Amino acid sequence: MLYKKIPVQMYESFHKIFSGSNQNTFNICSECGGACEHNKIGTLLPGEEEYMAKKMGISVSDFKIRFLDALKMDDGTLIYVLKLGKLCPFLNKENEECECRDFKPIFCKIYPLVFTLEDEKINFIIDNWCKLSRKKACRLYFETAIPLLSRLAIPIEWLRHVTSYDNLCFDYDKLNKYRRGKSKYAVFSLEELLSLQKAETETTRLCVDFVQDFVQKVEEPVF
Repeated sequence: MLYKKIPVQMYESFHKIFSGSNQNTFNICSECGGACEHNKIGTLLPGEEEYMAKKMGISVSDFKIRFLDALKMDDGTLIYVLKLGKLCPFLNKENEECECRDFKPIFCKIYPLVFTLEDEKINFIIDNWCKLSRKKACRLYFETAIPLLSRLAIPIEWLRHVTSYDNLCFDYDKLNKYRRGKSKYAVFSLEELLSLQKAETETTRLCVDFVQDFVQKVEEPVF
């Protein structure tokens, strides 16, 4: 299934208005070592690969080969994700800084703001697992991204696919071994991906279902 891509200019506008990180957030993130960068799959919104490739001045095909993998859903939908591995492909190993900070995937940029789906409505919530959520100024700042997200008109059915894996944790050692032999740009079926999630329920609280104990729900849905 093909979904309408979000225009490049919409991404450009979002990043101009919402910076995501600042020195205050960096200081807080350093306390946990950026756990979200080591444990979560970085999912790109429809058409976001074209925007990021343009910002880097490279072709979309080159961008996919260097930085992305794809998840193939049961209905044939391809969802592009940052290359599956222990570290984000944009994380500089020497200084631990993000090399795509000004045009990083929106789902990465808005965290600890996450979404849940209830019937046909999208609700945005703050993930209380993240230390950023414990500082009121940070919570209020990230909530300012909610109306900006509503303008992107993200397809609900596309988000429904993302919920099938987004709140799970994966064994990246197994995943790295599994992707050997695949091309640099690998396509994983959802069944393959789910077979590589961590079996131990106590390993990390990132596996917690966002709609349960560790989130504060935004009072009104924005869609």
